Amino acid sequence: MVLSIQQQIETGNLDQARRMIGDAEKKYPANGGLENLLGVIEIQQGHEEAARQDFSAAIRHDPRLAGAYLNLSRMDMQTAATDAAARAEARHLSEQVIQLEPANDEAHYQLATIFAWEKSYQRSNDQLAKLSAQARGEIGAEALRCADEAALGHRDATTQAAGALAGNADLTEQDADSCLPQLRAARRADLIEEIFAAAANGKALSAAGLRILGLAQEAEGKLKDARATLENAFAADSKAAVVLQDLARVAEAENDHKGALGYLAHARELAPTDAGLAYKFGVICLKMDLYGEARKALEEAVKLAPENAQYNYELGIVASFGNDAAEALPYLEKYHSLKPQDSVGVLALGTTYFRAKDYENAAKWLKQAAVSRATAADADFYLGRVARQEGRTDEAIGDLKESLAMHPGQADVLAELGQIYVGKGDYARAALALAGAVQLEPDNYAANFGLLQMYARTNDAREQAQSKRFDEIKDEREKHDREMMRVIEFRRDGEGSP
Repeated sequence: MVLSIQQQIETGNLDQARRMIGDAEKKYPANGGLENLLGVIEIQQGHEEAARQDFSAAIRHDPRLAGAYLNLSRMDMQTAATDAAARAEARHLSEQVIQLEPANDEAHYQLATIFAWEKSYQRSNDQLAKLSAQARGEIGAEALRCADEAALGHRDATTQAAGALAGNADLTEQDADSCLPQLRAARRADLIEEIFAAAANGKALSAAGLRILGLAQEAEGKLKDARATLENAFAADSKAAVVLQDLARVAEAENDHKGALGYLAHARELAPTDAGLAYKFGVICLKMDLYGEARKALEEAVKLAPENAQYNYELGIVASFGNDAAEALPYLEKYHSLKPQDSVGVLALGTTYFRAKDYENAAKWLKQAAVSRATAADADFYLGRVARQEGRTDEAIGDLKESLAMHPGQADVLAELGQIYVGKGDYARAALALAGAVQLEPDNYAANFGLLQMYARTNDAREQAQSKRFDEIKDEREKHDREMMRVIEFRRDGEGSP
């Protein structure tokens, strides 16, 4: 009778199977086997609470019926990953099954899964070891073993487990996802690439899967492959701004600044309120000396995230090199209000006031920056420049020497010192300082101008050659300044054109 009922269930004749159970229960009341079969029917018809009652009754009436424990544990396993109570009950039921049937593969696998959820990876691995050879080769067990070995830090065993998983013909992207967190924590990008590439051989990866594969290739330094894979990921989900950010990062790693800006420009279209995208765009523009475009992007970043200290600082620094340095002050003051203990922000305020020719306020901030070891050398350099502008040349020399004492080999400081000596008519010291600056930085503007001044004052025969040399440096500087202010327009293909 039981076999006949089972046959009806397997062929989908559930109503007939239910009628047969009803008839059988009249002859065999309180029969655990029949109640277990009725629970199976209730599950297949979506009546979970009724099924739970049937399985529980089956256990009461037949405490050694392993199938009823297993059916009930299957129900608990559906929510056990996030529900501690369901997990505890599923564990108890699985242990009951093992007491009745020590070689039950499903119960051992369920326990292994539960222990993995609880981060008891060694206990999980121990349960997997108790599976039959056939069960150990099934895709779920192989994925779980890979995750366990990675979490335990067993490098060679993880490599072996990942190889077995990648070689399993049943591997899917979902299986690959199941061991991803542990492989990431173990920094095994090589194995993530191997497994996801293998999964792609069976069925095309989703956009998310392609991104994971691309990021793994990036981590492995396979930038060309990573870029191609991430391009495919974006083609699969053309609204994914995050993939465009990934592509921009990979392009940057390849020194393709224009390509990176193109990706970010498209990302900004998709996510116009993301301040981080505008900021990243501005940073790359700075790397390309596109200060005008950088300033526009950073202004947008600050507009979108006005309380972000870093955005305010970067915009302030860029604005301080514009035609009106005072325009930078509100952003740098904002940065200082957000990070009052950061001497870098104090120094930036001092240098910006200097560029704005407000020497009184410049000196106030620079003296504060000079107290910090991190900014003292730069602060003393600018204090020397302030003193020189105000005609206090001896004080200026002292400040500049203080800067050099802390950080020798600063071309700009030597150039400033050399120009002061030229003004004082101390040509021996001037020559020494200016020569040192040019040796460190042959195209240093201030140093070459100082040499030209000195040669003119001393009627040195090298004046004409130095004049020509300075004109070349001056022309190159003006050209560079024009380049800095140019704006790039970007096409959708990720390439830019001036």
